[in-house]
Amino acid sequence: MSADASSWSGTIMLGTGWALIDARIGNSRPHSHLAHQISLAVERDLEIGGDEPMTLPVGQAVAIASHVHHRLGPEGALVRSFYLDPLFRADARLAARSAPVLLAPAAAAGLGEIASAADAKRWASDYLDQSPTSPLDPRLSAALAIPDDLSTARALADVACLSPSRLREIVGRDFGVPPAKLLQWLQLQRAMRALAAGGGLADAAAAGGFADQSHFTRRCGQWLGVTPSAGLGAFAFEIIS
Repeated sequence: MSADASSWSGTIMLGTGWALIDARIGNSRPHSHLAHQISLAVERDLEIGGDEPMTLPVGQAVAIASHVHHRLGPEGALVRSFYLDPLFRADARLAARSAPVLLAPAAAAGLGEIASAADAKRWASDYLDQSPTSPLDPRLSAALAIPDDLSTARALADVACLSPSRLREIVGRDFGVPPAKLLQWLQLQRAMRALAAGGGLADAAAAGGFADQSHFTRRCGQWLGVTPSAGLGAFAFEIIS
């Protein structure tokens, strides 16, 4: 699919608990998501809009914590972004909803030098503390790992053998959102993996458990600030086991 001037394009490397995206910035609106995001200005200064607007000079990188509203610009600029699942912590300052943090020059340079999945894993190991602050409840961890589509918080609670109130407590502590919001984020991850496997947008919507493509579009706008066609349709995907 060809991209117009307002569309995002580039490559997405999907790993377990992380993603590396090299993108030409397209149009988007301020949004927030569950992942921590580390973005590097590659060839021109970046504009970071949202709750904490700033200009990011070429060669510098900024860590944007989960739940922080942001928007990248200008359109056409090249950005490299590393996304980490919400249990991972870049450092103590990168707690949910904390202000953006500039990375040290060595960490920013290392991000720019990533050329493979092995490099990405090594960079994360070197510069990011990937140990959860506290281990995820094993019952919830096992439930999230099963392949079934858990579309409701009640279903997730049943599979995890947790009461609804205990599930809310655990998910709120570790992810910063109610269970329903966590399930929405997992839906988007399943949809993106369907795209990476070669499916179209309709296939991705079905794989994610969305009611239809309109439902998929609304969720993408909420969590990613873009529509699926303008924000994901022109990317080349690679899945890393």
